[in-house]
Amino acid sequence: MSSTVSCPGCEVRDRRIAALEVEIMKLRLQLEELRREQGRQAGRFRRRKTKKKRKKSGRPAGHPAALRPAPAPEQVDRVIDVACAECPDCRVPLVDPGQVVQYQTDLPPIVPIVTQFNIETGFCPCCRQRRQGRHPEQTSDGIGAAGNTFGPIVLSMAAELKHRLGVPYRKICDFLKTYCGLHACPATFVRAEQRLADLARPTYELLLDALRRAHVVHADETGWRISNVNAWLWVFSSKDVTIYAIRRSRGHDVPEDILGPDFDGYLIVDGLQSYDVLDYAKGRCNAHILRRAKDLIDSVPAREQRHLQRLIRLLQKAMDLAQRRAEFTPTSYARHVQRIEDRFDDWLETNNRRRTLSPELERLDMHLRKHRGEWLVFLHDAEVPPTNNHAEQMLRPAVITRKVGGCNKTLLGAMVHGILSSLMVTCHRQGKRFLDLARQLWRSSQPQPIDLATLATT
Repeated sequence: MSSTVSCPGCEVRDRRIAALEVEIMKLRLQLEELRREQGRQAGRFRRRKTKKKRKKSGRPAGHPAALRPAPAPEQVDRVIDVACAECPDCRVPLVDPGQVVQYQTDLPPIVPIVTQFNIETGFCPCCRQRRQGRHPEQTSDGIGAAGNTFGPIVLSMAAELKHRLGVPYRKICDFLKTYCGLHACPATFVRAEQRLADLARPTYELLLDALRRAHVVHADETGWRISNVNAWLWVFSSKDVTIYAIRRSRGHDVPEDILGPDFDGYLIVDGLQSYDVLDYAKGRCNAHILRRAKDLIDSVPAREQRHLQRLIRLLQKAMDLAQRRAEFTPTSYARHVQRIEDRFDDWLETNNRRRTLSPELERLDMHLRKHRGEWLVFLHDAEVPPTNNHAEQMLRPAVITRKVGGCNKTLLGAMVHGILSSLMVTCHRQGKRFLDLARQLWRSSQPQPIDLATLATT
């Protein structure tokens, strides 16, 4: 009788071949999915994996009613009686008559107000300059061919529509012509925003100073273009202040220039290597690690899948503990934090004990080890959040502007967008109106700093 002797090396080879065949099949499916995506006429807005227990649509039960308050009797400008004496279908008189009330709020026809300024001029024999007066409501010193200008409300509204809401100036001109009867060209608003940015520069410097004194600052960046040159739009945002900066660099020189050498707060960042050389105290975004671990689960062996699930549960438990911080005594909370720290170290030590790791898990392990002291900072400081979601939210308006308006054509336009969008978003976050700030800026003929605390809260 002949007996078959199994070779240990052949068994390892066969298992390796089987694992590679499974991986090849997964890659083929992913490639096919990408090919189908390119042929779609509209992009899909759905999750890669649907949740088993979906949240019920709509507001939760028992929420307060979101109703527009009924106007007071003195607010009603006109009353219209609507008759209904017979059925519109059967043409017979109605019985049991009654009356109900409906309120409708609308805007009256918007009629522009045209103001004529009779400006006195004269020649100064001392400095030998021609001088002219200026009224606080004027937005420009232009006379002659340039003496037909727009007021502060129109110019501020156009600037906010462009730089905060992402509406192009051509569409703004069409909107003003349709609803306000104003005829304007985009170049008018481009020149006006440049003057407004010059007046707002000292106020922008005040915001920079307030950002540098913040305890927690979020930072992120996204791609941008200045004409045909690649650039980056950076955002640095604290609780009350948001600063945008468009630069050609994606290196560490940008955060160093914005935050300055004396910044002593926490800088919350993602995995960009440019932040690594900074001497600031940093907190890393755990949401990026959670997404990265969830994406890796389908591409690693089964034993590593369970290992990644341990990491996901650990980070989720840490974030949940930070949210329930007030439920624990200081001693009990410190004990829970130490337990999570030990479990995190144990997870990393388990990787050391493994003989081999898949390339994806090995890269994740190296990234976690490199920034070991920056992942769980939020457990030790209540003001430090576990994620960098705040910075990503602040980037969304810029992404909309990039898609609709196509970034900037000139370096001057990029500078103007950075200054004005910073002021607009900061005013919005503080509950202030940019219009109130812009009015004060337009009144001054020379750039002067304005403290946002002096503006009324909406």
